[in-house]
Amino acid sequence: MAGLSVVTAETAHAITSAEVKNWLRVDGSDDDTVIGNLVIASHNWAKRYTNRSLTTQTLKMSIDSVYDTDIPVREGNYVGIDQDITRRSILLPQSPVASITHVKSFDDADTESTFASSKYFLDKAGIPARFVLRNGQSYPTGLRVANALEITYVAGYGGVNDVPQYIKHACLIYTAWLFEHRGDGTERLSAPYQATQLLQPYIVRQFGTNPYRGTAHYGGMV
Repeated sequence: MAGLSVVTAETAHAITSAEVKNWLRVDGSDDDTVIGNLVIASHNWAKRYTNRSLTTQTLKMSIDSVYDTDIPVREGNYVGIDQDITRRSILLPQSPVASITHVKSFDDADTESTFASSKYFLDKAGIPARFVLRNGQSYPTGLRVANALEITYVAGYGGVNDVPQYIKHACLIYTAWLFEHRGDGTERLSAPYQATQLLQPYIVRQFGTNPYRGTAHYGGMV
């Protein structure tokens, strides 16, 4: 099924257990396991809330089709990361993107081909980052009907010390909140307002076509 998958998971998180223990003023080791689990939980929460990769991971984006003739006719609104074929670019989810590892295509016999890196470049000047075809280049032809194109790329700010301070601070607040509310579950609880406000500048909002269904934007070449 087309979509986004993790090739290599992150080995670091937005905050460390040591930072959390200092934030909570916890000196002992009795809660180390709990704190370690909450570090992961807050890291994943911040990722989902902002639609960003925080620490380095390798992702693979699979796309069903890249041609206008394969666009399914559907009613209603599409919500997702834009795949902008007419403008020769594909937006990459989970910015920031450090590099594109490779791009592969598959024909109807499931034969794999690597798309030459000289035919495209990574535009990371904005958020989200974009895969962009160079002048005179075109997408492969004769592709299979599902998972026809794969873009594998490295996303994330880097290590724990490279994550923006506001995101780290939000994770510390959220981790402390989770720590204090362990076992609570009789009512719906929301993340602390301070944490969500710190993340507002980092939220990636994208309203457009679904990238995994071969849809395109008809807006002219740029």
